[in-house]
Amino acid sequence: MSDRSFEDRPAVLRCGRCGRFADWKDARLQIVCLCRAQIALPPVLVREASPGDRRSAFDLLAREFAGRHLISDEEAAAAGDLSLLVAETDGGITGALAWRAVEDGLHIVAMATDPMWQRSGVGGHLLAEAEILARQRSWNRVIVTTTNDNIAALYFYQRRGYRMTAIRPRERPEGPTAGFAGIPIRDEVLLSKTL
Repeated sequence: MSDRSFEDRPAVLRCGRCGRFADWKDARLQIVCLCRAQIALPPVLVREASPGDRRSAFDLLAREFAGRHLISDEEAAAAGDLSLLVAETDGGITGALAWRAVEDGLHIVAMATDPMWQRSGVGGHLLAEAEILARQRSWNRVIVTTTNDNIAALYFYQRRGYRMTAIRPRERPEGPTAGFAGIPIRDEVLLSKTL
């Protein structure tokens, strides 16, 4: 796979109330309780990506990370060099997690869920499989880097036992300068979970 393009496509989120799609800059937070009805969803299968899955998985990641390069340990990560997990629901790729090994751990470089499957557990299943993979390889931790504007990711990872272990200024501002809800993208936040 070539290094083409984690750019040129709008990142999309799906509104939890009306179902419409929104770009990151147009999204807003909303406080809700657990009053919403639970919907029975089809099972999610998470597995290592086959050669045939890689294109669909990278297309999904490219849409999510529009205008941004994938960074791992402050270095640009070439898409073709990354290992991939994919989530499959109803016979299609609904999520992808790109990772690579670092020292004693697994570094999640990028994770995305198809907007139609957001809030259906796909991300949680991908993350759980990444943690299982790290344990099988006797690695001590899973780490992930996000940006200060990515409130959804900070919420997602912290609820699953990840702790902020470093905040560093963005050295090389690449891609957009404003992210979720127009928040200026200024810092990288490193989160880590000890296994």
